[in-house]
Amino acid sequence: MQLIIFCLIFFLAGQSFSSEDSVSLSGKLSLRGVAELDKDSVKEDPSVLGRIKINASKSSYRLYSWIEAGWDGTVRENNHSLLKNYDKVYQNNKQYLEFKELFVEKSFNELDIKLGIQRFSWGRLDEYPVNDLLNPWDYTRFLTKPLEDRKIGIPSVSVNLNIGDWQYQGVFIPWLVPYRLPMPNEKWAGLSKFQNSTIDIAPIQPDLPSRTLENSSGALRIIKLGETELGFTLFQGYDPRPVFKSTYLIITPKLIVPAYKPTFNKITTIGADIALVKGDFSIRAESAYTFNKHFSMIEKKSDTIDYGIGVDYRLFEDCTLIMQGQQTIILDKDDLLYENKMETLLWASIKANWMNQKIETNLSTAYNPEHGSYMTKFSGYYTFNDYFKAGASAVFFDGPEQSIFGKYSANDQVEFEVIYSW
Repeated sequence: MQLIIFCLIFFLAGQSFSSEDSVSLSGKLSLRGVAELDKDSVKEDPSVLGRIKINASKSSYRLYSWIEAGWDGTVRENNHSLLKNYDKVYQNNKQYLEFKELFVEKSFNELDIKLGIQRFSWGRLDEYPVNDLLNPWDYTRFLTKPLEDRKIGIPSVSVNLNIGDWQYQGVFIPWLVPYRLPMPNEKWAGLSKFQNSTIDIAPIQPDLPSRTLENSSGALRIIKLGETELGFTLFQGYDPRPVFKSTYLIITPKLIVPAYKPTFNKITTIGADIALVKGDFSIRAESAYTFNKHFSMIEKKSDTIDYGIGVDYRLFEDCTLIMQGQQTIILDKDDLLYENKMETLLWASIKANWMNQKIETNLSTAYNPEHGSYMTKFSGYYTFNDYFKAGASAVFFDGPEQSIFGKYSANDQVEFEVIYSW
C-alpha cells in the first residue's frame, strides 16, 4: 500500500502544469467536542480533523487525492503510529494521517481507467446500501459519521466505459483491506459490560488472507442511463461487513472471558437497482441476492436476500422528507443461528434549510422492529460566511443490549463542531 502511495505522489511531483491544465485545491479544518449524556458512557476527548483535496488535470491524465490528518478523541490509548494501516482491523491512532483516495485517471474518449486508492458508490439507499460492497467501513464512530466518511479507500483498478445510454464499470481489487473497529475499551465498541470494568480486554487481530490472485475481489456494474436509471451489479469477493467468530481470552489462569475474532469470507452477490424522479418525488430502490453469506457467533452460512426502497419528497422550497425501508431475509435459517430470519430497518429524515440556506437542520430517526431498537438524531448548523460554519447535533439510542442500536444505549451525546473550509 505504501508503495502505491509513494508512486502516485512521485507522479504528481514530476508533472509540470501549464495554463491550459487545471489544478484545484480545497480543504477543511474542524474542531469537534462531545458532551456525554449518560454517566456510564466512555468519555471522549475533543477531536481535530484536517482534510485536503487535490484535483489536477493535464491533457488526458487526472490525479485526485483526498488526504486526512488529525487528532482522534475517541482513541483512549495511542500506539504512536501516524499512518493509518490498511491491513489491521483494530487501530488506535490518536494522531493519524490517512489517504482516503489517491489515484491516477487516464481517459481514452469513452473509456476511463483509474489506478490507485479509490472509493466507490454503487448503492441507491442511504446509510446501508445493499449493493455498495467494494469499500469496507470505518466503524470507530458508528453512525455519527456520514456514509461518505465511513468508507475506507482500497487499492484497485477500475474502468468506466460509456456507449450511448449504457455505462459499464469494472473494478479489480488485488487484496483485502479490512473494515476498522474501535478498540474494546472505546466508546463505540458496543461492549458496555466491559467498558467500565477493571478488566482490559486485548483485541484479537485477525489473520488476513494472503495477498495472492486467488484472494482478490472483483465487480461489474452495468447502468442504463435516462429518466429512469437502471443498474445491474455482480460482485465476487470478500464480504466487507463485520463477521465474528466466537473464541475466548484468558485474562488470568482463573478468569476466562468470551471474545469475538473478526473473520473474512468470500461471497457472490447479484444485484439490481433503480432510480427515477417524478415531480417532487424521487424514488430509489435496490435488491441483492447473496450466496454463502457467513454469520457471526457460529460457523454458519446461508444465502440471503437484501432489498429496500427510499422515497424523497420535497415538502417545500429547501425542505425534503426522506422515507426508507430495507430488509434482510436469511433463506436457510435454523434454531441455532443467532440472527433473526428477518431483519428490518426503517428510516425517516427531514432536511430543511432556512434564512437563505444560512441555517441547516436535519431530524432523522431509525427503527429496528424485530428488536424494538431505535436511533434518533438532530443536527443544526449556522453558516457565518463562505468559510466558517458551526453547529451541534444530538443522538439517542435505545433497545435490547444486543440489538443494532441498543448496544450503544449508553452513548447518548451532544456534539459541537466548528468548521473552516475553503
